[in-house]
Amino acid sequence: MNAVFCSASLAPWDALPHPASQPRVATRIARALMLSVLLCMVFIPEYVQGNNDPAAKSVLYQTALAGLRLIDLLVLVLFVVHGFAGGCLRQRGRPLPRRLALLIAGFLIAILASLLYGLGRVGHNFFFDWRALALGLGFYVAYRFWIHTPGDARTAVLIFAVIAGIRLVTAFATYFRGGGDMLLDVRIPCFDGPTLSAVVFAGLLAVSLSTSGSGWNHRCLWILVGSSAMLLVVLCFRRSYWAEIVIGLIVLAVTSRGRSLRALLLLAFAGAIASMALGRPFMDRLSSLDFTQADSAYAEDNVDHVGDVLDAWDEVRASPVMGIGLGRAYPTWRIRDWKEESVMVHNAPLHVWLKYGLLGLLFYLAFYFSLFDCLRQEAAHAPAGHGPVVRAILAYLAAQFMVSLGFTPWPYSAVQSTNLIAFLLAVAFVREPLWKRQPFPLSRRASTPPLTSKMQFSA
Repeated sequence: MNAVFCSASLAPWDALPHPASQPRVATRIARALMLSVLLCMVFIPEYVQGNNDPAAKSVLYQTALAGLRLIDLLVLVLFVVHGFAGGCLRQRGRPLPRRLALLIAGFLIAILASLLYGLGRVGHNFFFDWRALALGLGFYVAYRFWIHTPGDARTAVLIFAVIAGIRLVTAFATYFRGGGDMLLDVRIPCFDGPTLSAVVFAGLLAVSLSTSGSGWNHRCLWILVGSSAMLLVVLCFRRSYWAEIVIGLIVLAVTSRGRSLRALLLLAFAGAIASMALGRPFMDRLSSLDFTQADSAYAEDNVDHVGDVLDAWDEVRASPVMGIGLGRAYPTWRIRDWKEESVMVHNAPLHVWLKYGLLGLLFYLAFYFSLFDCLRQEAAHAPAGHGPVVRAILAYLAAQFMVSLGFTPWPYSAVQSTNLIAFLLAVAFVREPLWKRQPFPLSRRASTPPLTSKMQFSA
């Protein structure tokens, strides 16, 4: 087991004897395979457009045992296996900066309080409310098991980029052959929101890496990936993800001191191509970003989104401390033509307040503000090559958070998005030691004092 973790150590591997090279290669292969499996799940749609049965598109979301889906069981098994393997090590560190870990613990207390409150009010289907959060913990432990150093993080990011690139190619190929999805009578490459959000991050990552001073060939490749991601997002006609990528590029430009500002030109170019491909509907959809409009086919859902938020606000005003509790739905009055009751609000802070009470809202907001500060500090002190990745993560999470203040649900309602966020946190805080590794016991240099934790994980 120690050989697994030595592969991520900063110790010089050339100084180790030949027998240690085989575990190193095996570990790299195992890491690549496991990360590929986990990251592929980001792009497998959980919910299907126009179909309330998630199993209609992927076997992973079919119910398998006691109400749990196959993906629930798979991730829980991964969590147990990786948690047991990590628990076998004698020395362990902290997986996140201390203040973030404390805020997460506080939010878990809010979940427990809301669960007890919901039980007292005859709630049901509790697992639906916090399933993605529980699975996110499993994803995070699995990612951190394999990602220990900035070098491991770069490998993981490249695997994500390859998977995202394949998804881009297949989406465009399907679209150009006349396939794809339909939205407001307009044919689009993809409707699935979490998939588009992952493509947004792929675009921000590519833009950030294209300015990192690598070779010209690499920069051109990243620019190609970034522009393709932007074009797909623009063509998909989803306003939330238009806002995500615009805000993300602005945040990225600010944190990179203007180096990514020219990426807005790529976005404008993608918008021009989409305008030519979609015609007048594209401009009408763009104008529908003004939520005071409701007089066109492309803005008709504005009233429903506003009504959804107002209905939830009525419930919060009636119970501002505890909300409605977990496992409970609430009646809707302004959006009866859409749904007669709801369990989720298209506004993240309001959803958290409604479900997890005022305590949950305070911990939720405190976590995100602390997270942004930690990411800013990490980006400023990250090793060469890792800084652009952390800046892209900061830009994406900040954009996602800001968009969720409007008319989009909080991202943890979807397993895909929770999976992606767990991956990003594992990559961003890779220098926070999850486990303090020991030297490989068969090494002839075993008598050499190991590197101190300060040398391995210096901030």
